[in-house]
Amino acid sequence: MASEKPEIVLDLEKIEAAASAAAFEYPRTWLSDKIEWLIDLIGGLVNWVWLLLVVIIVTNVTMRYILSVNYVWVEEVQWHIYAVGFMIGIGYTLRHDGHVRVDVIAAMLKPRTRAVIEFIGIALFILPLVYLMISYAIPFVERAWVRNEVSSAPGGLTNRWAIKSVIIVAFALIGLAATARLLRVGAFLMGRPGSTSAR
Repeated sequence: MASEKPEIVLDLEKIEAAASAAAFEYPRTWLSDKIEWLIDLIGGLVNWVWLLLVVIIVTNVTMRYILSVNYVWVEEVQWHIYAVGFMIGIGYTLRHDGHVRVDVIAAMLKPRTRAVIEFIGIALFILPLVYLMISYAIPFVERAWVRNEVSSAPGGLTNRWAIKSVIIVAFALIGLAATARLLRVGAFLMGRPGSTSAR
């Protein structure tokens, strides 16, 4: 007789409650507010690329299966829009604290301990990574510009430097979001107003 597998039931409300209990707001600063406003503005504008992407995909599928027409450059535009949306979305996600973290562990830590870990993580990992990526991306884009790099596929897009430059923009936004977060965490650690939960 085969043993019955236990049924796993997830209570999504409890999971959401646990996640929100683990999260807390760091105090705001004048500069962090300005940086976050800029990131929200750019994120809101770039968010429209998803609608554009849906239109292009539907048009491409219609052309391919109904009209039996296929253009390589349309396929490449789709990839480029995906890249723009996801790359810019990383900085936007960091600004809204929507990145993945281990809430089970974070919930057990005191707010001050979490803030110290976050401060160290941003200062020693995120910001140096941003600097490294931008410093390597600039010559990468320059070479594409100077060589007038185009797609290797026949009928593909020209001006490859344009999509490659998104790397610079994306990491600049990540750097801005990390800086804003660092300012807020620093304000929390220094006991600025609004950081009543610092212990």
